[in-house]
Amino acid sequence: MMKTSLLILALLLSLASVAIADNFRCPNGEIVSTGDRQSIVAMKCDPPSYKSTRTESEAGYKGATILVSIEEWTYNEGPNRLVHILTFRNGLLDSVQTAGFGK
Repeated sequence: MMKTSLLILALLLSLASVAIADNFRCPNGEIVSTGDRQSIVAMKCDPPSYKSTRTESEAGYKGATILVSIEEWTYNEGPNRLVHILTFRNGLLDSVQTAGFGK
């Protein structure tokens, strides 16, 4: 009985972790989350300190090549705040990363 309970608990915890999204509090206080459209993030947040764009290719079905548009927005709010990098894949917020303190 104890093993079954532990197994169920482990399963529930693993399922709960899948639903967690990365959030970012914009410099103006608005909150955005992974999965948000780039246009929504642009409306909610102040303009980023820096933007970069690139195109990556991924292997698709039956050897087809899929082109993915990547755009990274960097928010550098100064030496007392952490730098955040928001990565968009095909117009959707894919990840939020922290890159140390700003300048």
